[in-house]
Amino acid sequence: MANPSNYVVKPQREGGGYNTYGDDIPKLLSSLSDEERKGYILMDLIRAPGFKNILLRNGQLVASEVVSELGIYGVWVSDNSGDVVINRSGGHLLRTKASDVYEGGVAAGFAVIDSPLLI
Repeated sequence: MANPSNYVVKPQREGGGYNTYGDDIPKLLSSLSDEERKGYILMDLIRAPGFKNILLRNGQLVASEVVSELGIYGVWVSDNSGDVVINRSGGHLLRTKASDVYEGGVAAGFAVIDSPLLI
């Protein structure tokens, strides 16, 4: 409550979004009962270093200070005795957004899908 700018509060639900940042965190937490708070997780806010890039948005090139987030997906399947059936990489997604935007959803229009340059 003393340093809300260092955190993000995320609801425990599918689909992403509806995160709470900064000065809105104390307001949210004060409005929830102890039982309702169990539906949220408090996380440290990651402050990635920004860099200059050009985004393609709605057919327009937009120069911006951006940050990128790389998500690596995994596939894990085990049987009822705990033996691992599958444990492998399932791909990746790189999204890039303006550095002054909290949310990062591509479908919501906050970020763009990007391609990593592997060297």
